[in-house]
Amino acid sequence: MNNHLLSKLAISGIQNNKKTVFPYIGVSAITVMLFEILRAMIHSRYIINDGKPAFYGANYIVIFLMIGSFAVAFFSSIFMFYGNQFVMKSRRKEIGLYGILGLSKKHVTVVLLIESLIEAVASIGIGIVGGAFLNKLMVMFLYRLTHQQPVKGLEFPVIAFVETFVFFMAVFAACLIYNLFTIRVGKPIELLKSENTGEKEPKVKGILLVVGLACLVLGYYTALSTSSTFDAMGKLMKSILLVMIATYALFVAGSIFVLKLLKKNKKYYYQTKNFISISNLLFRMKHNAVGLASICILSTGVILLMVCSGALMALGEQNINEMFKQDVMIRGDKNKEYSEDKYLAAIENAIKANDVQPKEINYREFSGTSCLGGDNVLLSIDTQNEMYDFSHMRVVYIMTVDNYNRYAGTNETLGSHEILRYSQNDKDEAGDVVSIFGKNFVEKEEIDTTGIDTIFDSTMTLFGKEVIIVSDETVMSQMVVDSGLYADGNETIYVGFDSEKMDDAQFEAFAASVQSELGDEISVRYKQEERSYFYGILGGAFFVGIFLAILFLIETVMIIYYKQMSEGFEDQKRFKILSNAGLTEKEVKQTIRNQVRIIFFLPLVTAIVHMLVASKILRLFMNMLVIVDTPTFFLATLVVCLIFMGVYTLVYKITSKQYYNIVYGAEADEKSIRNNGGLTYENCSQAVG
Repeated sequence: MNNHLLSKLAISGIQNNKKTVFPYIGVSAITVMLFEILRAMIHSRYIINDGKPAFYGANYIVIFLMIGSFAVAFFSSIFMFYGNQFVMKSRRKEIGLYGILGLSKKHVTVVLLIESLIEAVASIGIGIVGGAFLNKLMVMFLYRLTHQQPVKGLEFPVIAFVETFVFFMAVFAACLIYNLFTIRVGKPIELLKSENTGEKEPKVKGILLVVGLACLVLGYYTALSTSSTFDAMGKLMKSILLVMIATYALFVAGSIFVLKLLKKNKKYYYQTKNFISISNLLFRMKHNAVGLASICILSTGVILLMVCSGALMALGEQNINEMFKQDVMIRGDKNKEYSEDKYLAAIENAIKANDVQPKEINYREFSGTSCLGGDNVLLSIDTQNEMYDFSHMRVVYIMTVDNYNRYAGTNETLGSHEILRYSQNDKDEAGDVVSIFGKNFVEKEEIDTTGIDTIFDSTMTLFGKEVIIVSDETVMSQMVVDSGLYADGNETIYVGFDSEKMDDAQFEAFAASVQSELGDEISVRYKQEERSYFYGILGGAFFVGIFLAILFLIETVMIIYYKQMSEGFEDQKRFKILSNAGLTEKEVKQTIRNQVRIIFFLPLVTAIVHMLVASKILRLFMNMLVIVDTPTFFLATLVVCLIFMGVYTLVYKITSKQYYNIVYGAEADEKSIRNNGGLTYENCSQAVG
């Protein structure tokens, strides 16, 4: 048999299986496009130009893009392999028929090789072309997220094309090798009769059921019992892994267990619609439980990524304003030889020299340290005790009552063993005795931070804040020494002001002027620059999160589509038998609808439950990046869940039509042409000439 006839047979096979092959090519092309865009952006001169970041924070974006590209590569390989398996499963009878017609395994290998080349070239070609055209749009979107000025010009990094082509050709080659192996170990007659083999009713897998329940309880408990950001850092992945194991175990074993219980309830089971539904669902869950669990996990992943991404962007500006109270912030250790007037004079000279337009200038003087905190107890970090971990770490700001009165506009007085206090963690009240580094103080009054909150260090947002107001400098210095970090008291100055917008050169000149007079140890920070840095990290995380969410959503739709087709072909004969047994068409359709809805929406409901349980630990975990406002986070969760439910329902309506059409529509009357994607003897003979 010549290669022309084999090529014709390969093309005919693709055409006759277009309802499975074309979606596979389409999903693969989108996956290729996502990967190519990420790799092109990694090599883009608009992000890294000649080894230097194109804007502040761009180097962090590249890190996120690289992580995202590796994630896309990993998951796309798994999903493409899954899609390939389904396509091959639907063609078992056709390939078996090739053998009956006299084609050798060598001929079948050539046919499959040609088909794989066509699928690979189509998928990779469409994906790379689509990625090339969308690359500039994605760069503009990233610039918008990071609050950068738009750029002009197009670029097509050749290295990204090469990386994409080589990687996905390797994936298609691996799929081809798997296909050839399964064909070579099978026999034509076995392949031809693969659908007609009888099967037994599934049994409950007791051990798997117990493992699933245990993992679910432990995973949920871990998520709900987490109380701090540092706990969340260690427990989030553990909780996710446990819930994933539980999801697969309970879909496989738990679903059968529940259906068996319903079957034992004779009053419920021996009703026409329940009898048919439960019996059919038992066999459905036997074959499709793993697929449903995969849909559930992917749906949970989409919701989690979208909630995190949406909440991060919604909280962005709020976090900037919370962490950076003023436009210009000058901070450093106090030089004991410099007075307040010296600092203010140096800063005013820098303002005049660089034409900065300040508003009111605020000067703050305080001492700072870190410690371990408990209930009305602050302990030095070198104390050996059970609370020595980051989850109990606190940042302490100590100020004299005279300075506090001046900054906050109050008129407080304190004795040597009295304090005013603000605690982010403890619920303290006036009159409480507070143990601070081994000494007891009476809390005269609880204060808020109005007027002094500019002193908070924006780099220490992970730790709880403590503000202690003491009677004089002697008590303040001794308290810092007692903390165990500093032997000489450690005083800090902060000067801040709001101003008209400065360009980068103007701010750099201003900062250099300040440091030339006060020393390089003084840090000068500009809110607008910090905003660019912040959105560089945030925008990169959001951008990659969107890409992964799109990938998971597409693959979820692909699995759902293939499941609907697979179940449609499997149920076609069953419901024809039921019709012949006396069920009306209305009863058959109603039974089908009930089963499809149960099967289809079970993963969605489970995914939303997973998300609600995970919301606490996820919110705590996000505190590593931003200060998470709880109402905003739960609003993002609600909006994302509603949107995903809408998309999921739309997918249900579209794919269920295909299922109904296969079971009792036009395709049900054409099973001699397309029964499970196979060819008949006549059209196969026609294909080979």
